Amino acid sequence: MLFFVLLSGLLIGSASFFGAENEPVLGLFRDLEIVEEVDYKINDSLPVLLNYSMQGGYFNMPSARMAEPGNVAIGYSYLPPYRLVGLNFQYFEHMELTGNYWIFHGVTEMHLGSQGYGDDADRIANIKVSLLREKDGIPFVPEIALGMNDFMGSMRFHSFYTVATKNFLAQDLEFTMGWGCGRIRGFFGGLAWSPFRHQKNIFKGITLAVEYDANNYKAHSYEHVHGRDQKSPINAGIHFSLFDFLKVSASTVRGKEIGASVALNYNFGTSKGFFPKFADPLPYSSPVDREPIGPARTETELAQEVAFAFRKQGFDLYSMIVFPGPEPKLKNLWMKVVNVSYRDEDVVRSRIQRILGALVPSNIFSVRVVIESDGVDLQEYLYYTRDLRKFYEEKIGSFELSIISPMREVTPKPGGDASVIFRRNRKIWTLTFLPVFRTYFGSAKGKFKYDAGLQAGPEGYLPGSVYYSLWGSYIAISSTHDIAPRDFYHPSHIVQVRSDSILYRQSSSFHLESAFLQKSWNMGYGWFSRLALGYFEIAYAGAALEALYYPVYSDWAVGLEIATVLKRKYRGIGFQKKIRKFDGSTLSYVDFVGLQYFIDLYYDFKPLEVDFKVSVGQFLAKDKGVRFEATRYFKSGFRLSIWYSITNGKDVIHNRNYYDKGFAFSLPLDIFLNKSSRTRIGYAMSAWLRDVGAKANTGKELFPILHNERESI
Repeated sequence: MLFFVLLSGLLIGSASFFGAENEPVLGLFRDLEIVEEVDYKINDSLPVLLNYSMQGGYFNMPSARMAEPGNVAIGYSYLPPYRLVGLNFQYFEHMELTGNYWIFHGVTEMHLGSQGYGDDADRIANIKVSLLREKDGIPFVPEIALGMNDFMGSMRFHSFYTVATKNFLAQDLEFTMGWGCGRIRGFFGGLAWSPFRHQKNIFKGITLAVEYDANNYKAHSYEHVHGRDQKSPINAGIHFSLFDFLKVSASTVRGKEIGASVALNYNFGTSKGFFPKFADPLPYSSPVDREPIGPARTETELAQEVAFAFRKQGFDLYSMIVFPGPEPKLKNLWMKVVNVSYRDEDVVRSRIQRILGALVPSNIFSVRVVIESDGVDLQEYLYYTRDLRKFYEEKIGSFELSIISPMREVTPKPGGDASVIFRRNRKIWTLTFLPVFRTYFGSAKGKFKYDAGLQAGPEGYLPGSVYYSLWGSYIAISSTHDIAPRDFYHPSHIVQVRSDSILYRQSSSFHLESAFLQKSWNMGYGWFSRLALGYFEIAYAGAALEALYYPVYSDWAVGLEIATVLKRKYRGIGFQKKIRKFDGSTLSYVDFVGLQYFIDLYYDFKPLEVDFKVSVGQFLAKDKGVRFEATRYFKSGFRLSIWYSITNGKDVIHNRNYYDKGFAFSLPLDIFLNKSSRTRIGYAMSAWLRDVGAKANTGKELFPILHNERESI
């Protein structure tokens, strides 16, 4: 801004000296000043505050405000007489999801407290949907939202509310009014003031807030026995934000206590990573060698040049073939490439094009590049040499070249007069090490259990592009030794295909996690298939067959999968002929051979950036039904999934049929690295570990392999 002011002053002085002919230049800079001012006003906003439940709000009450899509916050709140662990996901622009683990401090759980569970606790899920946000472009109208707290499970803290929030930027004020029913009873409100937000020092993150707390503490039947007394409905306190990453707050609670919270906050959806990708190679630029194939540049020399360039750029060249072109003096090239570094298809394509534009000989008419991943040919690009030259010389851009040479289905490998000039064998094995950390919530012997250790093993390819995976794990630290494989209150009365999982972890510190073979095929015209055989996971081994129809540039796909599995013994690599089942409190054993089969429908709804998957068929416990899954994806590669299964399995919890549900998230590892990587890390958790809606792992599924390679971010 200062630059524009000084430059404008200089031009004004120049105009007075040289004459009015400089008026258009002055007008340009005035316009730039106006654009900058308008842009500032559009992006100017008050800080989004988080309440003790990790919702957009004040202390106990919500507001209509929420963070930007992809934002994640995790925190701990001291809210006497409760202790809260909270998690916030901003799923969409207009949808906020939060989860809490409420601990009733000082109130021993009625049945399990003396066994090690300790204080009573409850898991809570909340949702808030914005009907109108400030950025929707309707001035003078407040933000408006509807919300439900604790909308599933025991619903001890259930509330429904509607709330409106108005920002007064000139006064640095935020004002909220709302109405609720349930635990929140009647009207509530809040006021926040950020007096130092324009300053450039640490005080910038300070916000003073006050709220009218409408929680019905005295009459709410599930309230903590020491939390019913309310001397005042006014809670007042302070919020402090450091770089919007660390959020701290403290306030009065019910007019008689002091509450506080601390949260880590980060937008993984818009993140470009914690570090610049300075370890990535620059796009290929030299050497440039377009000498035709002949005495001065043999086919072997060409192959070595191209293979070396690909390797330096983060790719592996596995095969190169020369075959006749449209004229006697012209030839064509065919090559198979594996992308080992990048998540973005646009980046993959651009880097490959620059290599080819610099190194393809002048007597080559066209180049076909087949992209392979996990042993299956996924797609190909057909480039004409003249277009590659124009791209390298920046006469056309990536967009134009993608129109001329689009992604397409893999065509047959050249035969006849074709000559193989380069062939590289796939790595027989690659040894990988990964940390292991598993969590278990709600055990009778404690609210939170865990085990941690190391997982390692080789994976690679056998002759014929047969993929194998051999993984073992060692658990170094564990607190799960006293967990029982049976729910105290609501034992599963169907066969235990999943709810006995803890018995595997308790059996030994060493485990064979997987040992399977998989062969995949591209059958042409968008059809793919795979066959897998072996130990797929710690609990199941067997055989699986999958077919998938997924054409290039398609937003949808359809698949069929079927697998038969045997349940492994809790120790070793043998199998159980009979598995556990409870009849009331009596443990029995029944014959079991697992058979699961599904028709899978996939759809990528790009306007919302959501992948949908619907699986219809038979699950592992022979219950039949449907599983719905919605995955919100972001430009950073962050993926957040929620799922819900409805089956005919009769699993009753709290006098209602339970349906499997949960969430998962997946992060690209390169968010934390200084270079690009295709590796991902993730976490998944069901609301309750039960046996309905359960599936056995069956190897590497086809759709993720193809979708991840074709994805542009």
